[in-house]
Amino acid sequence: MNTTMIALQLGGLAAPALTEGCSGKVMGITSRGVFLITGQRILFVTDADYRSPYNIQVYIKLGQFDQITPGDDWAYSQGMLTFQSVNIRIDISNATPWRPEKAPKIETTLTDQSRRMDALLQRMLALDPGKGWLYLAKPSEVMPGSEASIIREMTDRFLVCVKQSDLEGALQAGRSILGRGGGLTPSGDDWLSGFLLYFARTGQMNPFLASLGEALTAMAFESTTKISANRIEAACQGWSEELFLEVVDSLLVSNVEISDVTIEHLVNFGHSSGVDTCVGIEAAVKSFA
Repeated sequence: MNTTMIALQLGGLAAPALTEGCSGKVMGITSRGVFLITGQRILFVTDADYRSPYNIQVYIKLGQFDQITPGDDWAYSQGMLTFQSVNIRIDISNATPWRPEKAPKIETTLTDQSRRMDALLQRMLALDPGKGWLYLAKPSEVMPGSEASIIREMTDRFLVCVKQSDLEGALQAGRSILGRGGGLTPSGDDWLSGFLLYFARTGQMNPFLASLGEALTAMAFESTTKISANRIEAACQGWSEELFLEVVDSLLVSNVEISDVTIEHLVNFGHSSGVDTCVGIEAAVKSFA
């Protein structure tokens, strides 16, 4: 017997990926949903309440997706996404589309933004100091030759090259950052997506940064996970999960502060994607502060 689920919301990058007759594979499963791939595009079927360019938001009953495994086939036709092996269908036809609103007008200085981002990361450190690349936000010394020292050197080199508009140097450093770490979106990829998101979201994507983002996107599709590559590509357009848009926007308006609940969501987002994306945003703010 088929189970038909009703999609509640459809992200702005998920919608164009669902062309009539398209198909693909299940590429990954998390505690909150199922990642799908079709060609180079990703989709995320989830019951999570945050909005994202890639999300197909549904109500999932406990255990409903337990039989779905990576590599399973899916297909889309006439508004219906079907997992044939487990007799599950998702009706996309009446899902509410979601596209990010424009960023607010910038009211703050770079110094203000840097101070705000420092404070946000300190709140994250108080919750989970060992999470992801949060140590990049700490001034403490790291052991020479350790993974932390290698990553700090890589990211510092990347930022120096960006500040000097050295595209070749930035790409060389970026290549070493891409794919660094484990999971569906490695920490290095999340850091780069946060870095690029800040400039695109705030309308500061100058020709150098646009060329850098385009080249890093192409590199990501060749060398890291498809989920990461899609996130980096979206970041270059100023698009990301709603949580990270809220972080960037909070830096721009003088009377806005991120809530404790949102901080907890960011710390718990993905394996370490929430904190790593935010550390990348901080790097962007400080690169020209």
